Amino acid sequence: MDKREGKEKYKLAVEIARLTQKQEEQISFAALVHKEVIEGWTDTDYADIEVDRAVAQTELGFTTTILPLADIHTESEWRKSKAKERLEASWSEGWEDLVGDLMPPWPAEEFLRSLVVFSENHAEWAAVEELLEKRIAERLAAKKTKKVPWLTSRDVTEKDIKKLKSASW
Repeated sequence: MDKREGKEKYKLAVEIARLTQKQEEQISFAALVHKEVIEGWTDTDYADIEVDRAVAQTELGFTTTILPLADIHTESEWRKSKAKERLEASWSEGWEDLVGDLMPPWPAEEFLRSLVVFSENHAEWAAVEELLEKRIAERLAAKKTKKVPWLTSRDVTEKDIKKLKSASW
């Protein structure tokens, strides 16, 4: 990052933050699943694996790592559900079907927040679908940009959308 200057430095910092958030969400989800598995172990399971429950929980970092990360996931999912409710209010209950393949495979909380703001400013889906497809195509064609074929948070920020509208509409 030190080799970048001005806006390029900040753009890289934002991209790293977004990637970090996505990784955190995936890790916290894994922690939630792991928590549920460990909590499901019975005394018989502990006897079979030949480990005392307290020793296992210490070695697995159950209370120090797994539980806090699982809580992070639960809180994030709650915030995502609120974002999805707002998307339904803007684009209807079937908004996920409308967005379809434009949606990232793992929509991070920050992406959903950006999409909510976008949807509230552009409530007519039919009017924005082509715009979003053009935004993806523009990003894919640009040098040094993320080459994923779905929307990113950056694709739905008003600043970038205004640039695209003025250039092509």
